Amino acid sequence: MNTITFEQAWNYGGPIMYVLAFLSVMALTNVLYLWLVQRKGSFVKEGLEKVTGSPDPAGEGVRIAERTYLAVDWLADIAAIAPLVGLLGTVLGMFQAFGGIAADVTAGAKPVVLAQGVSQAIVTTIFGLVVAIPSLALHAVFRRRAARNIAALEEKVNEFYAQAQT
Repeated sequence: MNTITFEQAWNYGGPIMYVLAFLSVMALTNVLYLWLVQRKGSFVKEGLEKVTGSPDPAGEGVRIAERTYLAVDWLADIAAIAPLVGLLGTVLGMFQAFGGIAADVTAGAKPVVLAQGVSQAIVTTIFGLVVAIPSLALHAVFRRRAARNIAALEEKVNEFYAQAQT
């Protein structure tokens, strides 16, 4: 079985690999941000302070919930875009493979020309999925976490206002 190094895979993938690398860095940055922001204790505490200190508590609660879900949705966006970028690399790789053969009809179909284009196609598809699958899984995790945190915040706000009325 032949093995391929990361450097070889990167070179086969071409410029599309830079786009996929950017998307993976964006996903990782978003995950770290969400992990820090969505810690239950701090999320509820900070949210309670914002809501109770606001002249429009209901509106502030809605804004907190919207911002929380929007931050989580970045992972879903990356999970949707990464495989499409990988697919673009696939199409470009096939175009390169068959374009190389068409340009050199007299020499016949050289396996090396075909293999290079097919390699780009396979590598970009793989890397697109490597970025997308964890992003989608983590989107599900953080979406559920956001829902739990928002529910806990709502409960604490209700308790605060119930105590304030007595």
